[in-house]
Amino acid sequence: MDFFDPEKILKQMSNRWSRQDDNVEIKSIQCEKCEDRGLYMEGEFAVPCICVQRKALENKFRNCQIPKSMLKHSFNNFKLSYYSPTVKEPLSKRTYLEIAQRTLHYAEDFAKAFVEGDVREGLLLQGQVGSGKTFLACCIANYVLQNSDKAVLFVIVPDLLEKIKASYSNVGNYTEYSLVEAACEVPLLIMDDLGAHNYTEWTKNKIYNIINHRVNQELPTIITTNLDVSDDLVKLVGERTVSRIEQMCYPLWLEREYDIREVIRQEKINQHISGLR
Repeated sequence: MDFFDPEKILKQMSNRWSRQDDNVEIKSIQCEKCEDRGLYMEGEFAVPCICVQRKALENKFRNCQIPKSMLKHSFNNFKLSYYSPTVKEPLSKRTYLEIAQRTLHYAEDFAKAFVEGDVREGLLLQGQVGSGKTFLACCIANYVLQNSDKAVLFVIVPDLLEKIKASYSNVGNYTEYSLVEAACEVPLLIMDDLGAHNYTEWTKNKIYNIINHRVNQELPTIITTNLDVSDDLVKLVGERTVSRIEQMCYPLWLEREYDIREVIRQEKINQHISGLR
């Protein structure tokens, strides 16, 4: 079986249609083996083509809405080297590396258990900006998508709320019902960056309704936030919402000494300079 390459899938998606004369569009053949029929002949037998699985993966990744830059995030390239083996978190007395190892372990266990169908509790990933929370959440999503038929939805909370608002004026491509229903009913929901928004009573109610529904239906949710749950997050989204989050999600942390995004950016700069020498 060929290894799934998300970047190749995206390229295939963008080149799906080829233009001929007279401005007529025809669908180009993507798979020479089966000519996009999904089956090919081996002697007297019709055999399923590997492209069927590729197309299924393509649809799953597109529907998941993970940002393109995060499609290759995996547990294997989650770099523990970014976490200090000497600096300790004051309360737990664990080093940042020990905390990251523990959080990575729980994330991997969650993803495997979800694929096997034995998960009802979600995860709450907390930490400073640039500590690797979103990266790890995407690792979970990508693992699930590549190892099961279960649907995953990745939403950046501020973007979701803006889409819901836009639906009232028919500016967006979605209705409020479709957006909220998808977030409520999808088997695995990832809510990224909860707290990064100016919350009104309206937005608080929307978030609560989604989270409350998922708690009642025992649908696991992964939430990332850079806010302290017992203080800042309560002030923004309300005590009842935080209470539901604490009920439905196992709390995990990531601590970093330096903003990992800045570290990665500097690494790229250094590599470029080395290449010029």
